Amino acid sequence: MKAKLSNRKHFKTFFSVGAMLVVVIAFTILEPRFLNAANINNLLSDTAPLMIMAVGMTPVLLLGSIDLSIGALCSAANVFVITVLIHFQGFIEANPSAIVLVALIAFSATMILSMLSGMLLGFIHVKTKIPSFIASLAFMSIWASAALLIQNASVFLPVPLWPTIAWDGISFGPLGLPLLISFVITILLYILLTRTAFGRGVYAIGGNERTARLAGLPVDRIKITVFAINGVCTALGAIFLMAKARSAAPTAGNAFTLMVISAVVLGGTSLVGGAGNILNTLLGVFIVAMIQNGMNMVGVNVFWQNIVYGIIILAVIAINTDRSSRSFAVK
Repeated sequence: MKAKLSNRKHFKTFFSVGAMLVVVIAFTILEPRFLNAANINNLLSDTAPLMIMAVGMTPVLLLGSIDLSIGALCSAANVFVITVLIHFQGFIEANPSAIVLVALIAFSATMILSMLSGMLLGFIHVKTKIPSFIASLAFMSIWASAALLIQNASVFLPVPLWPTIAWDGISFGPLGLPLLISFVITILLYILLTRTAFGRGVYAIGGNERTARLAGLPVDRIKITVFAINGVCTALGAIFLMAKARSAAPTAGNAFTLMVISAVVLGGTSLVGGAGNILNTLLGVFIVAMIQNGMNMVGVNVFWQNIVYGIIILAVIAINTDRSSRSFAVK
C-alpha cells in the first residue's frame, strides 16, 4: 500500500513537470517570443495573485473540502480596499506623512474582513454539517453581490493615492515584491503543514476525518483555521490585483475560482483530501499562468480562450486524479 501511494505521489510530481514542459514547448513552437526575457518578466509580474490564492486553497483541498467563493471574495476585497483608500484621500492630501498609516489600515481591514469571511464559512461548514461545496456556493453569491454594492463599476485609484501602492514597483531582478511575498508565504505554509501538529492534523482529517476525531484531534478548529488562512490569502491576491492595475472592479476576481482550483489540482493535490504538497502547487500555478499567457500571445480569440482553457484543464485533471478511492467526494 505504501509503495502504491509513493508511486502515485511521484507520478503526480512527474506529471506536473511533464505538463509544464509540454506547455512550454507547444507555445514556443507557436510563438518564438514566448520564452524571451520580456514575456517571462510579464508572466512573473502577473502570477502573484494566482499564486497566493492557490497557496491558500491548497490546505482547503487537503482537508477534502473546497471553497468556491474565493473568486467572489477576491472581487469584493478588490473593490473594498480601493474604496477604503479613496475614503482617506482628503486626509492624505492634508497629511502626506500619514500615507503609510492609511495604506496599512486599508490593507489590514481588507485582510481581516476576508479572514472573518473564511472563519464564518468554516464555522457554518463544521457546525451545521453543510458540505463545503454548498456553503461556499452560498458565500459566492453573497460576496458577488457585496462587491457590486460596494462599487457597481470599475474605479481607478486617484493619482494622489499611488504612493500607497508604490511597493508594487519594487523588484529584485525579474521578481517583483508581490511575487516574493507569495513565495515567502508559500514557504511558511509549507513549514506549517509539514513540520507542525496542525499540519499533520490537516493531512489526517483529509485522509480520514472520522479516525481523526476518534484520535482526539480538534477537527473543527483546524478546519475553521484553514478556511481563515484561505480568506487572508484571497485578500492578498485582491490587493495585488488592485496594486498592479491601479484600479478595481466588482468582477475582478471572478475568473480566479476555476484557475486557482485547477492550479492546486495540477500540482498534485488530491480532490478527496489527505494527499498533496504545497510546493508542488507552484508547478500548477505556473502551468495555468503559462497557458493563459501563451494563448494571449498566440492571439486566441477571447471568446475561445475559456473553452480551450477549460478543455485543457479538464483533460489534465482527469488524468491526474485518483478515482480509485471509495470516498471520492468533496466534503
